[in-house]
Amino acid sequence: MRLNFLVYMKNNNIFPIFALGMIFLFVLSACAPKQPINEDSLKRFSSMADLQSFLEQKSSGSYGYFGSVSRNEIMESVTIDAAPTAVKAGAEPGLSANEFSTTNVQVEGVDEADFVKNDGEYIYVVAGNRIAIVKAYPAEDAKIVSDIEFKDLSINDIFINDNHLVVFGHESIQYEQADIRCAAGEKCIQPYPGYREVMFVRVFDVSDKTNPELARNLEIDGRYVNSRMIGDNVYVISQQGMYYREDQPVPIPLIAEGTSTKTTREISASDIYYFDEYDNGYMLTTVMSIDLNENEGFDSMSILMGYSQNIFVSQDNIYITYMKTINPRYYQELLINRVFSEVLPNSVSKQIKNIQNSGSASSEKNSRIEEVLEGYTEKLSEEEMLNLEKEMQVRIEEVESEISKETQKTVIHRISIDKGEIKHEATGTAPGRTLNQFSMDEYGEHFRIATTVSSSWNRFGRTLSANNVYVLDMDLDIVGSVEDLAPGESIYSARFMGEKAYMVTFKKVDPLFVISLSDPENPKVLGKLKIPGYSDYLHPYDENHVIGIGKEAVAADNRDFSWYQGVKIALFDVSDLENPREVAKVEIGDRGTDSYALHDHRAFLFSKSRNLLVIPVLVAEIDEDKYVDAAQWQNGDYIWQGAYVFSLTPEDGFGLRGKVTHLEDDSFRKTGYYWNSPLSIRRSLYMDDVLYTISDSMIKMNSLDNPEEEINSVKLS
Repeated sequence: MRLNFLVYMKNNNIFPIFALGMIFLFVLSACAPKQPINEDSLKRFSSMADLQSFLEQKSSGSYGYFGSVSRNEIMESVTIDAAPTAVKAGAEPGLSANEFSTTNVQVEGVDEADFVKNDGEYIYVVAGNRIAIVKAYPAEDAKIVSDIEFKDLSINDIFINDNHLVVFGHESIQYEQADIRCAAGEKCIQPYPGYREVMFVRVFDVSDKTNPELARNLEIDGRYVNSRMIGDNVYVISQQGMYYREDQPVPIPLIAEGTSTKTTREISASDIYYFDEYDNGYMLTTVMSIDLNENEGFDSMSILMGYSQNIFVSQDNIYITYMKTINPRYYQELLINRVFSEVLPNSVSKQIKNIQNSGSASSEKNSRIEEVLEGYTEKLSEEEMLNLEKEMQVRIEEVESEISKETQKTVIHRISIDKGEIKHEATGTAPGRTLNQFSMDEYGEHFRIATTVSSSWNRFGRTLSANNVYVLDMDLDIVGSVEDLAPGESIYSARFMGEKAYMVTFKKVDPLFVISLSDPENPKVLGKLKIPGYSDYLHPYDENHVIGIGKEAVAADNRDFSWYQGVKIALFDVSDLENPREVAKVEIGDRGTDSYALHDHRAFLFSKSRNLLVIPVLVAEIDEDKYVDAAQWQNGDYIWQGAYVFSLTPEDGFGLRGKVTHLEDDSFRKTGYYWNSPLSIRRSLYMDDVLYTISDSMIKMNSLDNPEEEINSVKLS
């Protein structure tokens, strides 16, 4: 019986073969350019018309609608409703703690913003659309001394620097104008309601904690991405979607500065850097620096690039990364030249090539190619169809394996920072995608990056993936590499520590790789450890030990994967680099147990000098009366949320000191309400011998030695 090949493919869920496959491959976005990007191709636009023309020619997608409402109208609508409210309680003079914890950061001396900060005496915490300043030390007298209200605004993160409180936030502005003015006096049409994001940076003078005063205000069109603080200089990254719309000028971000009276300036098209390369969507990424010792002024630079994924910041450089895509036509031509021509008869492949090389529109080409394929496959028997399908699958897989490192590449921008001065220095690429900021590091005169290269989706019932570590020089040229580690697995965590790198991959078991980077041009794997489970986050304990936090796992019966179980914390001994060992571990709860620390390193509190480790945990446990023979895939019921407080030493391993919760009942168990619960503990810190746990609604103070002993609490809402 003869079959229509395309119907057969659809009914049997086989991807991607012939015309149906070409349609899927045509929209792939996880690919790299034909030629590697280099700094020599970095350009600047000559004018707005030049920018508009570039986006018209190159853009094929967008990241949401950012409309063309007047930038001046928007900035005027962002009112500064951030004056402190009436003081709740007077701030009394007192001493700061002798020792206190700060935000867990990746690079020493490079602070990372968070929703809670402390200076050893006061805690500054975002609580909804306000910031509460809490006199937290001594704990017995803790109380809120003032609030800073942000009406109708959203707060992202904060910094504290002596008497400067830095606040990052945004406002989504809706507009409905049907006929308005755009930048440079050009007229444009906004036919339907839209939204626009405006990010702000506000600096408050908190020398008088009972009466914070707004000292600086910066606003820029776009959304907040990330920030760092080095000394007295704050660096903030924002993004705005950029794309072509017929008869509408490209909306260029406006930067406004001022507290009561604002001055504004539009980013000039001639100040925007770009590469003359194809991408499936463009974002204008702006890096700004602010000197907290100055009352006004800033430095900034903008780059037109793809949607940035991760950043790494050292004392001297900001590295911004994103995935680069190739022009879909290149990928389509590759399939025709290296797959179709080898598995189809010459007459058929020649017809397809002629169509592909014609001057017709893409939609017409695809339609004509589909007709050719249907005409050919209608003449095949069922057996011939199946044989052709198998041959096509094998060949596409071979081609994908051969070109995988070229079709997925991370683009890296290096931007130097020196006391607030910003300068674009280099651009390079590395095969694969990065997991997060810990996949990157700078050491000496080299940049290191860990990546995973994999198929865009599981085409043939198995994932084609491999993992790599690359060493680049300051020009971002690759000078050394270790490639193709743990085939079929993906990176779950990575951490660079001096001349060594630790990397965890996972699919069924957890290989912990120890990689030597002492010779940048010849990195090599020294050892690896295979154990059940995996680590989402790696943290240095000392030179010879590494802490890992993730999930325990149980291998599925007769299946090529594992079932995640409870939260697992492990201590690894890496003193013998060729033979790493797991010397201690603790597992919390059953399948379904989770922790903010698995997704956000700022929720991880560790002090080696105090033998202290604190993480927030949502505990799920299997009810044995409910599930007598619970399967490996069975999730437990939520029974508790709060902070687990451990002591930790290499000699004694993990010891549970106690637990702290803000929930007075277990009502959340009935709904599984956790991530958005106002009483879920999200952060912890200490001042001297007191542990402070923070949720959206409360700060609770307990003894570090005996966490079950409550000292005081302050309600935030």
